[in-house]
Amino acid sequence: MADVTIKSYRKEREKEILDGLQKGLAKVGLIVERQAKINVSQSPPKHPQVQTGRLRASITHNVNPGEVEIGTNVVYGKYLEFGTSKMPAYPWLFPSVELKKSQIIEALKGHNVVIE
Repeated sequence: MADVTIKSYRKEREKEILDGLQKGLAKVGLIVERQAKINVSQSPPKHPQVQTGRLRASITHNVNPGEVEIGTNVVYGKYLEFGTSKMPAYPWLFPSVELKKSQIIEALKGHNVVIE
C-alpha cells in the first residue's frame, strides 16, 4: 500500500491574508490622517481659524495587529470634534472617514489606492 502525504498550506495562507490586512490598515491610516489634516485646516465657518497648526501637526495613525488608530494627543481635538456646552462641534475626524469611505474599502480589499 502506498503512503499518502497531505500537506496543508493553511499557515502560509493565513500569513498572506494577515499581512495583506496590515498593509490595508496602514493605507487606511494614511488616507484618513491626510483628510483629517485637511479638515482641521479649513477656514471659518467650517472650522475655527487655525492659530498655531498644533492640532494638524499632531494628527497621526498607528497600526496594530488587526486595527489602526487615528487621532491626536492634543486635548482640544476632542472638543473640536464633539463640541462643548459653550462651543459648537467642528468635526474633523469622523467626516474624514465618511469622505474617504470608498478608498478605505478599496485599501482593505487589497487594491492599489492612490492617496490623494
